[in-house]
Amino acid sequence: MSTDQDNERKAQKQGPQGTHVFSRGEVDQLIEEVAAGDGGVGGAHLQGLSDGVKDQAFALRGERIVIGRGDGCDIVLKDASVSSEHARLSHDPGGWRVANLLSTNGTFINDAKISNGVLHHGDRIRFGRVEFKLHDPDKKRKESAGGGVMRWLPWVGAAVVIAVVVWVVLN
Repeated sequence: MSTDQDNERKAQKQGPQGTHVFSRGEVDQLIEEVAAGDGGVGGAHLQGLSDGVKDQAFALRGERIVIGRGDGCDIVLKDASVSSEHARLSHDPGGWRVANLLSTNGTFINDAKISNGVLHHGDRIRFGRVEFKLHDPDKKRKESAGGGVMRWLPWVGAAVVIAVVVWVVLN
């Protein structure tokens, strides 16, 4: 490429006084990445565990995400064990769910084959041979906050019952 062509291409991306010009799509993408934090994966995301996706993070944005080998999928996995439309992730107030879309090689949560299931922070999800770990900071906070209360509730109940029995026996 000639120097004139390089300069022309650079000029197309710059406005007056060298101001960088963004397309509407680039602006939307930048806004989403900043809102999500951590380079676009601060919110819920799938962290790749297996070869081909190892150490890659796929941000989970929106309420429905189709995962598969097909170019029209929201998350495209170029692996022969993944069907063209393998599975669908959906989000509701309760958290993330996964549904198998009649894939050939199945969808698994923590090595259990499923047709659909609820996902929790830290779960391993496998589409064919391609495995991920779910990172859902919001779900993690909710589970840890609720988990502390649920662990102590039976003990508090037992203490109340013992106190009532002791009071009845002594009176």
